[in-house]
Amino acid sequence: MMQTMGSLKLLGMMGVALLVTPRIAIAQPSHFTPQENRAIRAFWLQDGRYIVDLPETARSQGPWQARQSPDGSTWLLNYYRTARGQAGKVVPTQDPKASDDLGKAWDAWVDAKYAWDEWQAGQDSWKKNQEALKKSLVAPAGTMPPEPGPMPDSLKGIVAEPPAFVTPVMPKAHTLDYGDFKITLQDHTKVRRKFAYYRFHEGVMDVGSPMRGQTIEQIKPLFTKAGLTESQLRVMSAVSLLEGGFDSLNTYDTGFVSVGFIQFASLRAGSGSLGAVMLRLKKDAPKEFEQHFRKFGLDVTGQGVMVALDLATGEERVGPAANEAIIRDKRLAGIFVRAARKCDDFKIAQIRTAVDQYYPAGDSVSFKVGDQTISGKISDVFRSEAGMATLMDRKVNTGGFGNLTEVMAEMFVTYGFEKFSDLAQLEFQLVRAMVYRKNYMEASDLSRPRDLGIAVSRGSGGSRNDRGNAPPPPPKGSGKGK
Repeated sequence: MMQTMGSLKLLGMMGVALLVTPRIAIAQPSHFTPQENRAIRAFWLQDGRYIVDLPETARSQGPWQARQSPDGSTWLLNYYRTARGQAGKVVPTQDPKASDDLGKAWDAWVDAKYAWDEWQAGQDSWKKNQEALKKSLVAPAGTMPPEPGPMPDSLKGIVAEPPAFVTPVMPKAHTLDYGDFKITLQDHTKVRRKFAYYRFHEGVMDVGSPMRGQTIEQIKPLFTKAGLTESQLRVMSAVSLLEGGFDSLNTYDTGFVSVGFIQFASLRAGSGSLGAVMLRLKKDAPKEFEQHFRKFGLDVTGQGVMVALDLATGEERVGPAANEAIIRDKRLAGIFVRAARKCDDFKIAQIRTAVDQYYPAGDSVSFKVGDQTISGKISDVFRSEAGMATLMDRKVNTGGFGNLTEVMAEMFVTYGFEKFSDLAQLEFQLVRAMVYRKNYMEASDLSRPRDLGIAVSRGSGGSRNDRGNAPPPPPKGSGKGK
């Protein structure tokens, strides 16, 4: 999308400065040679390579829009974890429900405050848009909500006063031309109401081509080439429905830079599972890595730490600084989307890294029963695809298995088992207790465990239900969000 005089004028009215990349001499870099550095920056200085503009809707509706604020999102997560005692249990796709009257009263005030800020931001955006377009616009739908009033006294001292949850912002469209690939990314991403993990208004999102739009047969050749079985393919495809496609991109939340079919994230250190994917590609297919990453300004160290070339100064940014550069400069962020659409080896690197880091079958777990340590592998107990998907969903999103060992220990004692693998008889109950974002027991294309009706130990004190089965222990937690 080329810039027009009208869009330039409107951008100027709103005080938006277009990026100008200065030519600055730099010292010898450690990852890019001086020649590579100059070539990369010269490429991006060519006319039309990077255009910042307003979204098309700004011409008719105005440039201002109401968006949730990063500060408000940060406050929400702190509120859930500190005041509401939801440590480790804030699922990104839903709001945690209060279990007592005090928590419900606090939630009601937060909801009222959010609605008030949302309405105010909508009104402010409407007024700003009329000024920018110099014409009358239809007022936003809906009626003014009641004012929330002050923060409840019982909440003061536990958390700080919240900032505005929603504010007026002016999103911009960033069009990137890599020569053989062109994409437009928009900042100030619109997230769901009360999303607790939004952090960077400069961040962008591209949903890519989710696996839900593809059949197993369409993606099977890549997974086969990566060395996966059909069962692993079904499990990983099921989990990826909650994440994205090989070419999905997210630079706005607590994952920092998240890419791929299960959202490999760089995390705060600028490495994480995304750094592992890049390093695997660099080792397995160095020529492909050169053509799809280093050629445009991204590299990775031998330890899996990301390196980003600052296209404005020519300096190299490593780790956390690389995160910052990629989030700020959309030309670097778009590299991941292009690579996934142009390079099968990058997709294969994602698949192999996913198996290594997230497929739970080979993971060891242990728990104490008295003075005895009971241990074994996940695959000793979880033998169905629904079970694997349930635990993989947790591991992808939280980095662990939540309270799995606590539940296992309680069941082990309750049913009077003698060895770790005996718990396989209760896989049905374990899977049901460990459901996180999605109940994979309801997935028709995955194998599922059966309820075997195992009775409790006579000496356990456990009670039976009408079928003669011991009721499974209730879940005690659901793991951490990103």
